[in-house]
Amino acid sequence: MRIIWIFFNTFLSIVICSTPIILFGWLDKEKTFTGRLSRFWARWILWSTSVKYELIFSKKIEKSKQYVFMCNHVSALDIPLGLGLLPYNIIFLAKKELFKIPIFGWAMKSAGMIKIDRKNPEKAKASVDNAIIMLKKYNFSTLIYPEGTRSDNNKLLPFKKGGFILAIRAKLPVVPITIICAESVLPKNSLKLREGKIKILVGDPISTDTLEVNDKDELLDKCRNQILLNINKYIGMK
Repeated sequence: MRIIWIFFNTFLSIVICSTPIILFGWLDKEKTFTGRLSRFWARWILWSTSVKYELIFSKKIEKSKQYVFMCNHVSALDIPLGLGLLPYNIIFLAKKELFKIPIFGWAMKSAGMIKIDRKNPEKAKASVDNAIIMLKKYNFSTLIYPEGTRSDNNKLLPFKKGGFILAIRAKLPVVPITIICAESVLPKNSLKLREGKIKILVGDPISTDTLEVNDKDELLDKCRNQILLNINKYIGMK
């Protein structure tokens, strides 16, 4: 019954939230309206799951600024957690396949999400260039899962460099986010929710003001090491 309840709310929330986004999103250049609706949708999903979570924010994070949030990826809950709990207008670089989903994909496009073709390097680079233009022009932030896919058993996968190049070129601070225990609540390749409490740790911003693209590895290591430190601290994984 719980799974049916979640699927019902997922379908209902997509229809209700996507319709105004599709109709009016293209007029909302700053994505203030669509950002609020997207966060509402994500919180609706979280509410329907009844998952317990604790959000811990760094005191150095400012709501008026833009950031490139970098998050580990362990569960299907990561996206509604990140989108719903960060008080920012977020745009994603999302794989092109998601844009083919009726209603949901149309809403993603209207909300300013950027299609990326991971199998075509030239098109992927063009998508990153487009994201940089939007980040410079509008007061967006972006949320990236640099592992590229969900990991298993809290093992942090190698990070891809594209998001860090984006942050340096856009001159936006990188903020490491660590999600703890989401994989225990909703494991990979499972639909069964389990008891547990998820922690979301939003760390100190890492400045990119003095960095050049050649410094991408240094920036990547700083971010990854902070997430790994949090995982080791709360999970005890090595």
